[in-house]
Amino acid sequence: MITIDLSTTAVRMANEMIRGYGSTRQNVEVVNPDAKHYIGVGLVSPIKLRIRGSAGYYCGGLCDGPQFEVEKNVSWGVGDNLLAGSILVRGNAGAIAGVGLRGGEIVIKGNMGSRAGQVMKSGTLCCAGNANFMAGYMMYGGRIIILGSSGERVGEDMMGGEIFVGGQVDSLGNDAMLVEPSSADVDAVLAFLDRYDIPFSGEFKKIVSTGKSLRYGTPEPRLRKLPFHTFSGPKASDYWNVKVQEDIQVKAHIGRYRIRGYGAARHLPHFSDIAFRADLSTAGSDADVVKKVRLRTLIGDNHGGRALDLSMPVMIAPMSYGALSPQMKLALGIASRLSGISENSGEGGMLSSERAEARQMIAQCLAGRLGWNVHDMKRADAIEIYISQGAKPGLGGQLMAEKLTKEIAAVRGIPAGMDLRSPSRHPDILGGDDLIMKVEEFREATGWRVPIGIKVGAGRIRDDIKIALKDGLDFIELDGMQGGTGAAGSEVLEHVGIPTLAGLQEALDGLEEIDARGKLPIVLMGGLKDGVDAAKAIALGASAVAFGTAMLISAGCITCMQCSVGSCVIGAATQDRDHTRRFDVEKRALQIHRFLEAVRWEIASIVQGHGYSDVRQLSRDDLVALTPEAAALTRLPYEPGYRDRFRRPTS
Repeated sequence: MITIDLSTTAVRMANEMIRGYGSTRQNVEVVNPDAKHYIGVGLVSPIKLRIRGSAGYYCGGLCDGPQFEVEKNVSWGVGDNLLAGSILVRGNAGAIAGVGLRGGEIVIKGNMGSRAGQVMKSGTLCCAGNANFMAGYMMYGGRIIILGSSGERVGEDMMGGEIFVGGQVDSLGNDAMLVEPSSADVDAVLAFLDRYDIPFSGEFKKIVSTGKSLRYGTPEPRLRKLPFHTFSGPKASDYWNVKVQEDIQVKAHIGRYRIRGYGAARHLPHFSDIAFRADLSTAGSDADVVKKVRLRTLIGDNHGGRALDLSMPVMIAPMSYGALSPQMKLALGIASRLSGISENSGEGGMLSSERAEARQMIAQCLAGRLGWNVHDMKRADAIEIYISQGAKPGLGGQLMAEKLTKEIAAVRGIPAGMDLRSPSRHPDILGGDDLIMKVEEFREATGWRVPIGIKVGAGRIRDDIKIALKDGLDFIELDGMQGGTGAAGSEVLEHVGIPTLAGLQEALDGLEEIDARGKLPIVLMGGLKDGVDAAKAIALGASAVAFGTAMLISAGCITCMQCSVGSCVIGAATQDRDHTRRFDVEKRALQIHRFLEAVRWEIASIVQGHGYSDVRQLSRDDLVALTPEAAALTRLPYEPGYRDRFRRPTS
């Protein structure tokens, strides 16, 4: 057995050594751990790792296959997202033990902290002592065994799986209930305890989900028309218009808020409310304009990782497998390769076919850890931590049961057939300091080779961007209120968050306040529709933009906004095979690619029209506001009559 002394070897170096020994199946003993964080993170080989002492945060996190033994205690997040293997802790464990567990076994001989097994999906988490509050919070599957007291609100919002408690059940959480364990249940639990020499002579209580919160009671009627409302307009009759009446009638039928796709549909200040100062009437007249303007953009090399290398300052925005069909995801991957830009996995995991086609792939980690695993992290070109999105800031993702097929459930590691609602916040990120720890864990798991960013919905962005910079992120994806989604409450879509224009300005102001302008790349998204919007965003201060809805429309989306119901007629936002068969992947990928090439030409033409040779030469000085609202949000000069300067006199 190889010995590594952490009193003389840094954890980062030790983990590299352990991974190297793992490749040759050599077991490792770690001495003098002194509760250091991230020990053994990112191991993907079936080796034995013995830790002679206590370990800190995320010991054994993001692993597949190893066997850990910790002599004393562990801190937060032991076995985070473990896929296979085992972790034996002979002392106590801190909060969120087994968070996001996907398989394998975690055994804690002492007590464990709060929210143990949060969003776990498979495997077994066993505690020989007492648990703190909310064990099994939002668990999707797997088994938790607690031989002592359960703690308060055990099984809070659990959606699947089972919890066995040998001691007192302090209180049940929402949507949890007690049932009588079967003899087979008891035999299986006792057999598990015997394997780890854990004695028990009492009786077990079994806790499962009631299933009452898993489905909406009454489905919405399927309507092809846009389900948004307009409360004012040029005529008084617009107040109680047909769409308002429809909205009231549907709510009267289903007894709850409505769910739809896309983003805010009412008018909000946007990029059409600002314009370039210069006369661009001859822009793009040069046949070689794209070749004469530098568009190449690097994103995310602040901390030594290999930057995303974009042929232009454009990305494909995060959109998940589940919300979109596998065919649509594959088309996006192909288009990203053809256009030389990056694609984002979204929250539902990474498809192998998509990864194979995509030029550069960003892997997104959501609070529910849906589809998240160490192997996708290692084959990604960047990692993004999802905090929130513009369409529904402060809320988690939604996927209606009609779209949660067995295939998608398998990728996400959850039961099929439920109305899926993921947590609104990460179990291990409760503040800025926790985010630092998470970023460091991800860097350790990937060997510090890829950039790590964050996605934030435009809300308290002035503060959020300061935290992101302080916590060592490489880039931030900022999603304004006009950003889209596959499913969200219509009231949230229309009335929560701030417009994309305002969000960008708030972010820039936040960096300016700490003298950090330009130190954190901002990738702006949220309703951007073409290269003109992209050029305006870059002139305002964004480093790049990301297109989401525009990608769907370029692939044939008819904007019915019924993405949530699973009957998309073009086969883009559905899992129904009768509909997906209509989707020609190669044809749609080429359509997306051609749109992106049009975006490239538009950006290059605007840059050249200003007399510049590099897209980064665009600035705020090149812009004016056309409305008082846009002027107030961006602090650009208000010049509603600026176009009059370029009008040619009529004869």
